[in-house]
Amino acid sequence: MDPMPRSCARMWMARRRAAGFTYVALLLGVALLGSSLAWLGQSWQLASQREAERQLLFAGRQIRQALLSYQRSGPAFGQLPYRLDELLDDSRGVSVRRHLRRIYPDPVGDGQPWALITDEAGRVLGVHSRSRRQPLKRAGFASGEEEFEAAGSYADWRFAVRHAAMREDEAGAPPSRDQRHRYRPGAHPPTAAVAPDDDRDIGKP
Repeated sequence: MDPMPRSCARMWMARRRAAGFTYVALLLGVALLGSSLAWLGQSWQLASQREAERQLLFAGRQIRQALLSYQRSGPAFGQLPYRLDELLDDSRGVSVRRHLRRIYPDPVGDGQPWALITDEAGRVLGVHSRSRRQPLKRAGFASGEEEFEAAGSYADWRFAVRHAAMREDEAGAPPSRDQRHRYRPGAHPPTAAVAPDDDRDIGKP
């Protein structure tokens, strides 16, 4: 038998094996590249979500602080606005006051507006997101936000104030800011009164 066809067959088989190895290596490379891209995409998504959570905490706290400022100012202590826009232009006093620089959008709400937390009179007590996504952050919240640790969604991160303690006078109207520190019965121990005809000497201070 001619040795040439045999050598050609060997070369053809070697080339075929090399092509097979190249194909396998190419498949492994594609799989590794896909895994790397998936890992990078997941890492980017987690980093983006954590940044959105930081922005949500900042925006919610700013709005809550503005509501506290609105509540503590004005002609009547304890009032709250009916709209968030009133935090930008508070004209209740002599001069216009801005409690909030701007209405920060909800960074996790996918373009939806804030959900308002209101009292029975319709006044705004706070805000929360409408997002039902599950938070990543589970610890390290500020004081007063401990319930955020067990939140099932971002909608459970509620940035709200409480009603300020208000005292009503005989007419049933809330007291003005200047009346908040008036004497209240029982606030101080009674002092002994001196009768007009009491001839005891009263020492001077």
